Amino acid sequence: MMAENDDMSATTGSWRDLLPQGVRPYFEPAPLAALFLGISSGFPFAMIGATLTTRLAQDGIEKSAVTAFALTFLSYNLKWAWAPIVDKIRIPVLGRIGQRRSWLLVIGLAVMGAVSLLGNIDPESSLAYVALAAILVGMMGATFDIVIDGYRIELLEPHELGVGSGMSQYGWRIGAAVAGSLALVVAARMGWGAAYMACAFLALPAVITGFVMGEPTRKVIRDWPRFMRRTPYAIFILSFPLAYGGAVMLDRWLGVEILSLMVIVGYIFPLFDLTARRARDIGWSGHVNWVLLPPLVALLAILIWDWPTVTGALGSAALILYPLLVLGGTILAWLCVTPTRTAGSTESTVVGPLVEFFSREGAFIVLIFVLLHKIGDTLANLTFRLLFEDLGYTNDEIAIYDVGLGFWALLVGVFVGGVLYARLGMKKSVLLSLVLMAVSNFSFAGLAAVGHSNWGMAGAIGFENFASGIGGVCVVAYLSALCNLKFTATHFALLSAAASILGRFLTGTTAGTLIEDMGYVNFYLLTTAAAFPGVILFWWMIRSGLVDRSLGTAGSEDPEMDNPAK
Repeated sequence: MMAENDDMSATTGSWRDLLPQGVRPYFEPAPLAALFLGISSGFPFAMIGATLTTRLAQDGIEKSAVTAFALTFLSYNLKWAWAPIVDKIRIPVLGRIGQRRSWLLVIGLAVMGAVSLLGNIDPESSLAYVALAAILVGMMGATFDIVIDGYRIELLEPHELGVGSGMSQYGWRIGAAVAGSLALVVAARMGWGAAYMACAFLALPAVITGFVMGEPTRKVIRDWPRFMRRTPYAIFILSFPLAYGGAVMLDRWLGVEILSLMVIVGYIFPLFDLTARRARDIGWSGHVNWVLLPPLVALLAILIWDWPTVTGALGSAALILYPLLVLGGTILAWLCVTPTRTAGSTESTVVGPLVEFFSREGAFIVLIFVLLHKIGDTLANLTFRLLFEDLGYTNDEIAIYDVGLGFWALLVGVFVGGVLYARLGMKKSVLLSLVLMAVSNFSFAGLAAVGHSNWGMAGAIGFENFASGIGGVCVVAYLSALCNLKFTATHFALLSAAASILGRFLTGTTAGTLIEDMGYVNFYLLTTAAAFPGVILFWWMIRSGLVDRSLGTAGSEDPEMDNPAK
């Protein structure tokens, strides 16, 4: 197919023919679109990442509370829970412009509103409201990622995945770097509210790209199961109290109410989808969700604010809470225990995205690799700004080295990553990038040992971003190739979420305490060691042939094949 594209380009006399052959693929329409999509994908992450960390540190918030805000990133790790909504549901009226484009427009505007809200809440007066706003930005940013990733993967042909992933990483880092530097500059002159509002406009490149490129055509018919058996549904419902109770205890230990809210986010979206399917499975209508909505609102209000606050606000009307909660509990219990009535359904052969993925050979091993490979990298990256603050670096120095030099080093890394992917192939390039990302953490142990040194900071930041650029291209291309085109957004949401969930959870719950107990040098040595289990596992996957056998249809030239690598 690549040869056909080159022949077509030659006959049309495109301006791309004037470019060197090695650079030409980066200027094809789909990879260029991936660049602008990446810009909008990267900036919300920066707003609740390095930018918010700097803001909280400068306001004197203690380290354990600052690192606890890493838990707001769990929205990105939970996005698989509502990714099916993006794949399945067509937005009324706006859906006429296309499934992907309509979602780009709606969520793009929602991201802009959430970022603006976060910037206008004072951490010193209400840290709890900052946490809620940060979670909202995370949710909207994660949903934006779902839409953007689905659009990007469907827009790129299989032979463009490497280049397209590289351009997406260019865009992501451009968006994050522009947001980070713009926020620092504007905040110094006009305050954080204006800074966040200015950054909100970075959502527009993806929206505009959608209108320019149109709806992607590389799709397959998406068949989704309409029914659900009672056992998995009962497990889902009964696991909520355990997960929520554990999250509440961790929140009390950390002193910041974040993790319990993230558990609510992770359950609320799949609840409606799974309940509708379970209701159909016992012969009810999926519209039972409308009956469940008032009890669910009452329960969420109690969980978020507590019983005395809610009853005090409602006054005598609080009596309605009792019948609502009983009604909701009765419906859920009935759905959990009622036998299935659709055993003979012709749709019994239709599988969902999770069933399809885990039906592949070695799927659990692939998932373990995805979970492990970024633990060290995530632990290190989410604590850099704390290190810089404690070493006495000024905002200008952080902007020059972390944002400026780091950005250019990453661009070089992304370009090198694209070349390595093309020359070495997927397997060798991914393995090399994993080793480089692991070793890059060691450089920050060296910086922490040396102390305040501009040359030391330049070397550590430069090497870390160079390695991250290579890893971003190669690993993202591998994750993209694991997707099935029937469930593009859901599969990539699951894989990209799994890639960093352990690192973010460990950062949010232990990083601040580990730094205070161990010191920065030993902490970064620990993150270096934590990165190597993923390297060893991927090496074994290459040797056993599992990497090839586990790919999905997005990595195949024939999108109709269920799993070409089998």
